[in-house]
Amino acid sequence: MSTEPGGPSREHSDLRSARSYLGRFQWQRLLRLGPFRWRAAAPWRAARVAVGVVVPLAVGSALGHLEYGAFASLGALPAGFASFQGVTRSRVAAVSAASVGMAVSTFVGATTAAAVPWLLVVVVSLWGYLIGLAVCLGPRLSVAAVQWPVALLISIGLPLGPAEAALRACLVLAGGLFQGALVALSWALQKGDPERAALSASYRSLAAYAGEVAAGRAGAPPSAAFPGRDRLADPNPLLPEAVRLACIDLLEQAERIRASLSALGVHVAGDPSGSADRFTAGAGRALGLTADALGSGRAERAERLRELDRYLAELKAPSGAVAHWAAESLLGQLRAVSRILGRLDTARGRTPPGDVPSGFPVPAPAGGLRWTVLTLRANLTPAGEAGRHAVRLAVVAGLAELMVQATGLYEGRWVVLTIFLVLKPDYNSTVYRSVHRAIGTAVGAGLGAAVAELAHPGPAGLVVAAGITVAAAYALFDVNYALYSCFLTVYIVILLDILGFAAETTATARLVDTAIGATLALIAFSVWPTWEGLAAQEKFARLMRANGRYATALLRELAYPGRVKAERLRTLQAAARRARTDAEASTARLADEPAHPPLTPAVARALVAAVTRLAHAELALHALIASPCPCPPIGQEGGGQDAERLDALGAALDVTMTSLAGALRSMRPPGPLPPLRRLQEEFRDRPVPPDVHLTPITDDVVNAVDTLTAVLRRGPVVPAS
Repeated sequence: MSTEPGGPSREHSDLRSARSYLGRFQWQRLLRLGPFRWRAAAPWRAARVAVGVVVPLAVGSALGHLEYGAFASLGALPAGFASFQGVTRSRVAAVSAASVGMAVSTFVGATTAAAVPWLLVVVVSLWGYLIGLAVCLGPRLSVAAVQWPVALLISIGLPLGPAEAALRACLVLAGGLFQGALVALSWALQKGDPERAALSASYRSLAAYAGEVAAGRAGAPPSAAFPGRDRLADPNPLLPEAVRLACIDLLEQAERIRASLSALGVHVAGDPSGSADRFTAGAGRALGLTADALGSGRAERAERLRELDRYLAELKAPSGAVAHWAAESLLGQLRAVSRILGRLDTARGRTPPGDVPSGFPVPAPAGGLRWTVLTLRANLTPAGEAGRHAVRLAVVAGLAELMVQATGLYEGRWVVLTIFLVLKPDYNSTVYRSVHRAIGTAVGAGLGAAVAELAHPGPAGLVVAAGITVAAAYALFDVNYALYSCFLTVYIVILLDILGFAAETTATARLVDTAIGATLALIAFSVWPTWEGLAAQEKFARLMRANGRYATALLRELAYPGRVKAERLRTLQAAARRARTDAEASTARLADEPAHPPLTPAVARALVAAVTRLAHAELALHALIASPCPCPPIGQEGGGQDAERLDALGAALDVTMTSLAGALRSMRPPGPLPPLRRLQEEFRDRPVPPDVHLTPITDDVVNAVDTLTAVLRRGPVVPAS
């Protein structure tokens, strides 16, 4: 069975399923305004981007050309949302991509609307295809691209000749680039603070994981990468190189500590004395002190560091415990962290190459132009999720523009703009964005008209009101989409009032047109849905292959030390972690959709649970490799046979995981598989017992893979309607 619709029967099945579900639509669930994630409010970020929007308005007002300031503000508004993506240089790149695209869109929209209005149907469809295809590039670039139709559709309402349109496009570009300049300015104001904050969050998560291990209820750590990884992959360009390398060294130690904690979790249950539990709890406290030190100011950090040193001097690895090797490794890593912290504030300038540790894991930079082109080319076909979404968005947006022109709907561009903003590749985002945007716009339209009326007669009042409302929209963007839509609508109504559009008329038109656009988006997804169950197979197949490669490489390195490089192991570990993150996100999306074969939420949850156990064992194997004395019997007398057995287990594991990946792609039960259990028992039950630390870990590996096999042999079960 293919992973995407292969013919009319699958398409008709999709349509029947969607119509059946919409027939029993859970309106009471959709009309809930929550959840409200108040901790996600970002007042400081909102203040920065709001300055980028309000300053052009204020400058235009001061120079007597408020309408020019409004055009620049229109460029700064979407660019501000693009500035939420990325870290430092990647954030400026996102703003620049959004700004250039908006400038081009502004010119094209204004001149086309003035010269050949009917051609806008083609232009809107083309923009829809490009924006839909951009989802394959990830959140940063896709969010930047979605700002282009915003500028296109706003400019359609003000048709101009080429000269005036070019001036407006330049103003839009200037407003967007002003946002980028504010981002770059923040580099000088926050030199090193965001990097330390991200590392502090990373060590805080390790402290929480250590607490779970000590309590005996820990599996694998969360699949998401440490917060510090993205931050250090794109660090502040003004950060001294020595400080940056010290931060990367702290991130490397965090990765090793996570593996050591996983290894302790494997052995904690086998230590009846409880000394391993107590040691792990103490390590958790040390990790908490590390997080405190990283999150403190320089003076307080010195005191926290002295407290950490005193605590580590008293912390001893449990002697005689089965987990002694993992505890010793963890203790050494904690001491290394303390030493790195000690030089963090004193590091200045460049670090000589000899000071950089061997195999230093400098994060890879983001994909460049070649990667972007190759990714877009690979997703051009409508058989994939991105290609299918691109075609759907192009068709729906084009038809909406055709309807607007045929009916003469007043301010009909808001219909098309709503479709661009709410029609997403997945069911859950489309449904909730549609409903929440309609509700938020309904409230915001009334408020906007009232605020615009109260702010008259002077332009100063309008500028102040615009600043307050846009700051609120930016601050609440991640809190709740309905609240964000409400304040954004208020700002748009005020801004269009500045440009000469009556606030009351604009508010009414925006309310009606947004409702029409949201309804069309819902209908479009119901007629041509993209169910996660159809795309999830490939994601789970990649999950099997990534974990199979990682576990096989670990076993091979244990059998023949030096055969697999440390950098290769870390790369495979990162790939397995990303695959688990994708699978977990896919499982969450499946749970929000109507039950749809071939992969159901129940099967997906069972697979994720088993892979989580496998990931736990893999990290323990990785910790064993990094331990100063891994598996002593291997390589000694008789160790050659042990190495062969261990390598044979790894080869069989690779074959098994490849077969399971193939079963997921075809959604057929896996065929005959290598005897993993027998191979593991041969290694365990030889006359001279193998290393006591390796036996329970390989047992966990085989148990997890056996569970995966059993789940796939049962096959997906579609719940009864």
